[in-house]
Amino acid sequence: MMDDAIISQLLDCFKAIYGLKLDSPEALWQTQQNLLEFVMGLGRRLENGVFTKAGTGYQGSIVEREGKRWRFVGNRETAIHGLFGMIRYWRAYYIVPGMKGESWIPLDERLGIHKEHTPGLQYILSGFTAREVYQGSLDWFYQIFRPDGKDLLSMRKALDMDYELGGKLEQRRQQETEAVHGKGAVIEEHRPIRGTMAVSIDAGKVREKLGERVTAEGEKKYEIGFRDVKVAAISEVFWDAKRQEAYCSDHSYVGGIEHADEFFPRIWVEMCRRGVNGTHGKCAFLADGASWIWDRVPDIAPEGSVLILDFLHACEHVSNVCKELYGEATEAYEQRFERWRLMLLAGGVETLVAELKRILEECGRGTKKADFLQGEINYFTDNRERMRYDEYLRQGLPIGSGTIESCCKNVIAARMKRGGMTWSPAGAAGMVQIRCSLTSHRFEDDFKAILAPAA
Repeated sequence: MMDDAIISQLLDCFKAIYGLKLDSPEALWQTQQNLLEFVMGLGRRLENGVFTKAGTGYQGSIVEREGKRWRFVGNRETAIHGLFGMIRYWRAYYIVPGMKGESWIPLDERLGIHKEHTPGLQYILSGFTAREVYQGSLDWFYQIFRPDGKDLLSMRKALDMDYELGGKLEQRRQQETEAVHGKGAVIEEHRPIRGTMAVSIDAGKVREKLGERVTAEGEKKYEIGFRDVKVAAISEVFWDAKRQEAYCSDHSYVGGIEHADEFFPRIWVEMCRRGVNGTHGKCAFLADGASWIWDRVPDIAPEGSVLILDFLHACEHVSNVCKELYGEATEAYEQRFERWRLMLLAGGVETLVAELKRILEECGRGTKKADFLQGEINYFTDNRERMRYDEYLRQGLPIGSGTIESCCKNVIAARMKRGGMTWSPAGAAGMVQIRCSLTSHRFEDDFKAILAPAA
């Protein structure tokens, strides 16, 4: 902690540079802006001083390392991006005589500096870029950490830092999955759920550059398409006594742009992280009617798990049937929709299917309406064991997948599906991991874990 004498000296220095006059709200605001610039400038000087104190990393004139003899060839100056601005420092430089391109910089290796920026800068800036578009993120970052307008970063540099960080997070998630599934490792718990665990699964789409070609005129043309981002939310189920209904909270998220067979093992790792192997109550899975989800849920569902098809999704199918039979926004539609909706809520899916079959017979086979009705009958029949809504309500379980709908919107779409956004495959995959880490409230822990071992 700085004592009063140091604070007094700093205040005198501030007054000498900026003056100090507080006679209006505008003057107070300007003083605070000046203080920000002063503090960040001080941080820049201190950051450079820290590197000076760290020394050059000199290890001796000759170092035996990794089966090679490294020779010291002098101290060389470099400049890297730090949190508060550019850092300029000297570091010992080693080569292997006779081996072109072989170099070793002990200080940079020790501090985990590989791409001309410090970990602190990457952590803070990625915290901005994971929440806002790149230019907007840089604008806010500059306003706080570069108020004097010096040592600005390029857009390319910000992108490169996210590519690097996202790639490392992706690698960490893959290593965790391999360790748990391939080696039987036990993953460390984080915010373990001791009550009922809810696992909600869905997918959204992001716009990607799927390939590129060069025209005869030398122009680059990109093939643009959409890729599925698979997401899952792991939550704890709570009971709202006032509304007399269950709800999900305390979420963590997992995401991936990959085949479902690769994604589901990730879900299991996150379930383990949240304590699925510990002492807890039920485990409930919620999703829409997608077969890619329900075909794989049994692979990760603990014994006694409850599988629930989102009630609102089921109601959409009821609505579609009513529109086809009675027309949209008609009195007949409203009456039949409400009757069938309540029937489903009461656990009467078999009764609904029986009524639809009778209507199908009246329509006659081979017509467009009949084919549509048969498809809906198949939907309710195939999912009937996941539509026992009366039982779920009695057990105090949620029957809606609003959690995962919110996840798709707030975790993925809010950052990655804004107007005109197109991502590279590496950029999209990396940002998914950054967003999931950030919104799962473990960004700091993840970042510390992926710092280079030498750091």
